[in-house]
Amino acid sequence: MPRFENKLILIVGVSSGIGLATAQRLARDGARIVGVGLSAERLQNALNTLEGTSHHAIVADVSEETQLGQIITFGKDHGGYHGGVCCAGMHEVRPFSLLKTENLLASFSANVVTAVNTTKVIAKAVSSDGAGVVWLSSVAALRGTAGFTAYAGAKGALVSAARVAAVELARKKIRINVVIAGVVETPMSDGWIKLLSQEQQDDIARNHILGIGKPDDVADVIAFLVSSDARWMTGTMLVVDGGLSAH
Repeated sequence: MPRFENKLILIVGVSSGIGLATAQRLARDGARIVGVGLSAERLQNALNTLEGTSHHAIVADVSEETQLGQIITFGKDHGGYHGGVCCAGMHEVRPFSLLKTENLLASFSANVVTAVNTTKVIAKAVSSDGAGVVWLSSVAALRGTAGFTAYAGAKGALVSAARVAAVELARKKIRINVVIAGVVETPMSDGWIKLLSQEQQDDIARNHILGIGKPDDVADVIAFLVSSDARWMTGTMLVVDGGLSAH
């Protein structure tokens, strides 16, 4: 039997990139995907690429707590969530001298609040078997990169918050783990990389000693963390960065 057979998995940010690759990966292994995003059209296009027929789309902004109710209700009505993945986020390159309060708040809202709220949904509508939850951080949290203050700060906050959430939610059989990813070829990374000089782009490629990542490279690790294969892991971080942080 596929390891996610009939298991309900919530994926926030499912419309593209790592979120879409994760949905496709889990669906191939039998999962029922509840995909959440901001655009009904993009959500449906994403779910149409999944194997199986019992997937469901919910249009919501999970950074807004008032929009969580419909996701909680759906989970409760369908046996509870066995897993949750938050791939929502934003990345803006902005020099420290030009950084404003609103830039920091926007980054924390998109990267941290979404992850915490995704987990609130799971906590209120978890299956009787418990759930594995994965947050998506970045190797930017481990390295000093010019222009990344807001992004690195938010991604670093996820690492700290996950440890606390793991302790508090263990009694509900909810595990919280963080994937710290390197640069992956996604629409979001394409957006900020094109702002860099050719020399900077070459440096990024060279420093990923296994090459720039593909969404599937991260999705496969997320699938492991959500599954019962990682049943004795919580509050921890897995670096998946093509060797970027190795030097």
